[in-house]
Amino acid sequence: MATATLLTSAEFLARPDEFDQSGNRIKEELIGGEIVRMDEPSKRHDVMKNDIGDALAFHLRAHRELGLRSLIEIAFEVTEHDTFRPDVSVVHTERLAEEGRILKGAPEIAIEVVSPTDTAEDIRRKIKAYLENGASSVWIFYRDGAVAVHTVTGVRELKGDQPLEDPLLPGFSVPVSTFYFLP
Repeated sequence: MATATLLTSAEFLARPDEFDQSGNRIKEELIGGEIVRMDEPSKRHDVMKNDIGDALAFHLRAHRELGLRSLIEIAFEVTEHDTFRPDVSVVHTERLAEEGRILKGAPEIAIEVVSPTDTAEDIRRKIKAYLENGASSVWIFYRDGAVAVHTVTGVRELKGDQPLEDPLLPGFSVPVSTFYFLP
């Protein structure tokens, strides 16, 4: 049986962008050396992503002493074979001055809003890569209204009015249900 050739992040990033018939750039990630195409997000996905980013940005602007910034869909070369674009991330502000097209290593907090086309295996592989390469936590927002907060010491599942909190973000406490509201 032939084995597939795995791409490195450098090879992945050197590839030219691809575009669909409407001229939109096709979004891809490299997971374990394999290219995974990302479907165009739904309105619900985009609203959740932006609500999460807004809540974090509001908190971080009020607490500049933390030296953190929230970012929407910024790419990270997490490992030699993993290049991810989390829906939202939190990074130390000094990392934004790094040279290069994308940030190296995992974000301090990686946040993913699960899409119907995301596989459980891809989500598991991303969580593992993030945590093994410097992320203090990974927040996974599931379609059923639950958020799983993964750290190197375990996972907490939160729902409803339970507060979403993180040790990296002192004073940040927002009910999970806040992010599952669509007008």
